[in-house]
Amino acid sequence: MAERICETCGTRNDAEARFCVNCDSYLGWDVGRSTLDGDALTGTIPKIVQSVPTAVPEPATAPVSAPVVTPTTPPASPTTPPPASPTATPPTAPAAERAPQPEQEPPRRKPARHDPPTVTVTTPDVVLTPEAPARIELLIENTSTIVDGYDIDAVDPPAWLELTPPDAHLMPGEARTVMLSLAIRPGVLVLAQRRPLAFTVRSLEDAERMATIHVVATVPPRGARLAIEARPMLIRLEDAATGSFSLRLDNRGANFPQTVGLSGDDPESVVRFTFTPQVVEVPAGAIVEASVDFVAPPPQPGAVLNRQLTISATNDEGPVTATVTLVQETAPEPVDAPLRVQLQPSTLRLLDAQDADFDVNVDNRGGHTPVTVTLTGADPERRLAFAFAPVRFVAVAGHITRAHGRVRANLPARGASASHPFTVVASDGTTDAEAAGVLEITSSAAAITTASLSVNPQRQDIGTHGKGTFGVDIDNRRGAEAVQVAFAARSDDGQARATFAPPQLVVPPGTTGHTWMTVTAPHPPRNGTVVRRLEVTASDGTQQLAGNAELTQTAPSRRGPVSVWLVILGAVLVVIGTLSPWFAQFDPLLPAVELVRMLVQSSSLDPGLIVEPALRLLLFILAITMAFGLNGKSGGLTRKSAILIVLLSAGFLVFLAIAAFVPELAFGILLVWLGAVLGYVGGVLARSRD
Repeated sequence: MAERICETCGTRNDAEARFCVNCDSYLGWDVGRSTLDGDALTGTIPKIVQSVPTAVPEPATAPVSAPVVTPTTPPASPTTPPPASPTATPPTAPAAERAPQPEQEPPRRKPARHDPPTVTVTTPDVVLTPEAPARIELLIENTSTIVDGYDIDAVDPPAWLELTPPDAHLMPGEARTVMLSLAIRPGVLVLAQRRPLAFTVRSLEDAERMATIHVVATVPPRGARLAIEARPMLIRLEDAATGSFSLRLDNRGANFPQTVGLSGDDPESVVRFTFTPQVVEVPAGAIVEASVDFVAPPPQPGAVLNRQLTISATNDEGPVTATVTLVQETAPEPVDAPLRVQLQPSTLRLLDAQDADFDVNVDNRGGHTPVTVTLTGADPERRLAFAFAPVRFVAVAGHITRAHGRVRANLPARGASASHPFTVVASDGTTDAEAAGVLEITSSAAAITTASLSVNPQRQDIGTHGKGTFGVDIDNRRGAEAVQVAFAARSDDGQARATFAPPQLVVPPGTTGHTWMTVTAPHPPRNGTVVRRLEVTASDGTQQLAGNAELTQTAPSRRGPVSVWLVILGAVLVVIGTLSPWFAQFDPLLPAVELVRMLVQSSSLDPGLIVEPALRLLLFILAITMAFGLNGKSGGLTRKSAILIVLLSAGFLVFLAIAAFVPELAFGILLVWLGAVLGYVGGVLARSRD
């Protein structure tokens, strides 16, 4: 007998089994079972296109044979006896038998006992469907001594489960049957399965007092058979025998997987189909695509043929079919078109050259058989020579075959142009195909005619100098040949002399050559300015290029060096005079020494001793400033420094005459005044030079 093997755990089950005996996985029911010809199939899911959100079943556990109710905590042991009933009265003894009794303690009241409930499951196996919720019948007994209510909760419930607990409030010792409702959430597709469920019946008074019950819920398989759709439904083939399309297997309406085998057929039974995969397992709530390749014999040339292709998806429930319309069309028998020849390029232009290369394209795309052709060239003037490689070749049908050609002509006169039309013929022995071309050949003029000469800068003022430097450029960027030139220059008065480094240049085509021109000219007359115009030439021996330049010179001033020497000499004399004695019988360092001694002895300070050291330092600084005045344009700083030197030294003498007395002057102060006078004269000469 055939067996069913669980795809989840691999356990062998009976052929009639619906769920696995080991893991409770669904094996396939009578409707839509995953079998072909009574045998289990190993299907393949090539591509899930669309899937409805489903609640994935958790790993199944071993089936539960019967519900077991186990208290989670033992009942509390009473420490005191239970209280007596309020309505109970002690029995009445006969009066004769009553005798005085010793006084007894009142009976103690028993504490309340709170035990877990006792729960019995009447319906341990229930069936759940979206239309009909399951109702579980529970018998709950309150074993406590107090009135208690019970909350029923599911332990780790699946996401698709909805629980509606009943109202369970019981008197002490009362047992009642309640109904627990289980339902599937709306809009959720739940796979066919058997699932153990656990519930806790928990006391509302003491959450630790509870009982656990177990139920097996079965979600039966339900839904329609899968739908099949071919995309596209119309296939058109032109001059082709193979094609392909896709199949969409839609199992969104069922909660169980369906396995089918794919096959194809046509009325003539001449089409061969290839399915990838051949057997497809479509999961519950999903859409799976399979690809179909087919080979159909084409019709006669120029004919159109329609075929209806039937695709079946079959299992034990029978086939589900889809139809594809195949339209095949073939072109009529081809007609050979004549050869065509094309030159690329068709217009050839040469400059100072004799050979020109081109391509010969023999177009046999309109033909259906190869053709052997021979290439030849001709020109009406018979001045051209032709060569082809290869001369003879096979023009392949449906392609463009390329050959290489070369044409040669003599150069025209220097600076002239010539045009030569020609024709290339491709002959297969019976017909000729021609292509026309033109050879334009030009002989360039002398290289120097396309070159140019430029002088940079064109105008230069060298002042009182006797030499100037210019840059000379030869531009041969437009030329086709190298230019070799020698340089020369002359001035309009004939007194300037020019030298070049280098004196000759070879300038390749497309480049620029450069040389330096150094011009030496005598100085102009005193206090005069002269502008000399230079003509620069570059000659190749037959022709020459020319350019112009201007050189401006100024006669040098004779007073400039005198003013410089006077200022420098005056600054030196002021420095020497500053460091020399100013008064007879007085050391130049005496004021400073006396000033230090007075400061140490805290004696009264002589004003002259304070002013003289500072004045010497200031005069020394002014002497340096007078020398730096040479950097100016007009000598103003030099003259101002000389005047300050005289004023400060003379003012110091007036200060001494007022404050004390003026001793006999020594040569130091005279050197200061002499240096200041010389510096001032030098500053005046500098202004006159400007």
